[in-house]
Amino acid sequence: MLNPQLDRRGEMLHLLTTEGLPRRHVERLLDAARGMGAGTAPSGPASGLPVFLCLPDDAAQDRDAFAAAAASLSLPSVPVDASAGGALAATVAGLGPGVLVLRHAASGAAHCAAAHAAAGLRVVNAGDGSHADPLPALALVQAMLEAKQDLTNLAVTLVGDVRHSRLARAVIHVMTTLGVPEVGAAAPRTLLPDGLAQLGVRACASLGEGLQDADVIIVLPLDVERISGALLPSAREYAYAYGLTPGALAGARPDALLLPAGGLEPGIEVDGDVAASLAPVQARLAELERHLRQAALAALAGDAP
Repeated sequence: MLNPQLDRRGEMLHLLTTEGLPRRHVERLLDAARGMGAGTAPSGPASGLPVFLCLPDDAAQDRDAFAAAAASLSLPSVPVDASAGGALAATVAGLGPGVLVLRHAASGAAHCAAAHAAAGLRVVNAGDGSHADPLPALALVQAMLEAKQDLTNLAVTLVGDVRHSRLARAVIHVMTTLGVPEVGAAAPRTLLPDGLAQLGVRACASLGEGLQDADVIIVLPLDVERISGALLPSAREYAYAYGLTPGALAGARPDALLLPAGGLEPGIEVDGDVAASLAPVQARLAELERHLRQAALAALAGDAP
C-alpha cells in the first residue's frame, strides 16, 4: 500500500502524520530544526511558493506562528477560509502550487486534502480531529533528545487522555520509529484507546505503576467539559488518582524529564507546585516547535516542482 505522504521515490510529498513516516524523514526534520535553533539562518526555498493557511478562528495564535515561519523563509502566506466544512475537497482542489497548512475538526481531513491536492500543492497537517498532529509531537521528541541523547534505552510514560489526543498518537509513532523500547500509558481505562497494544504501548494499572522508573513523563491535557460523564466521572476523582504531585513523581527516576503536551490545569492534571516548575519546559517546547514549522515549510516548499 502506497504511503500518501510520500512520492514514488519515497521522498516526502506531504506531512500528514508520523505514522509510517520513514525514519530518515523524521531525522531530516529534526536535524533541520536543530540547525535553525543553533543559529543557522533558515534558507528560504527559491520557489517563493505561497503558504496557504487554513486554520479555524480559535487557532489564531497557531495561524500567526505559521505565518511567521513562512515569513522567515521569505514565503508569502495566504489565508484560506477554514469554515468550508464539507466543501474542503473543493477548496483544496482550487488551490495552486504551494504549501497548505491545514487544521480541521474531522479526523482524516489532512489525508482528504492531500488526495484532492493538485500537482505542486503540499499539505502540512496542523491537527485533524483526534488523529494526528505531527509538529508538536516532533517537538516533544526533540526535547527528549536534548535531555537524554539516546532514546533507545528509555522508558516513557504518557499520563492522561490518550484516547482523544492526536498529539499522543503522533508522539507514540515518532518514538516507535526512533527506537524507544518501552512506552506506557497511565489513565482511567475509559481514556485509553482500543488497540493500545497494537500501537506498542502498555496500559498501566495505576499512576504509580506508570511512573515507576520512568525516564520521561508526557502529561496530556484533559478537556474536562467535553469528556465528563461516562468517560470521566469527575475532575476531582481524576486528580486524586492521576494528578501529578511531587510525591507521585518521586516514583520516577530522579532525573526524569516531565513534558507537558499542551496547557495543563493546576489541580487537575498537575498540582500547583508541579505546574509552577513547567514554565521553562513549556517555553523550550514552543521554541522547538517554531523551528520545526520552519523546517517543515522549507522541506516541502523546496521539494515542490
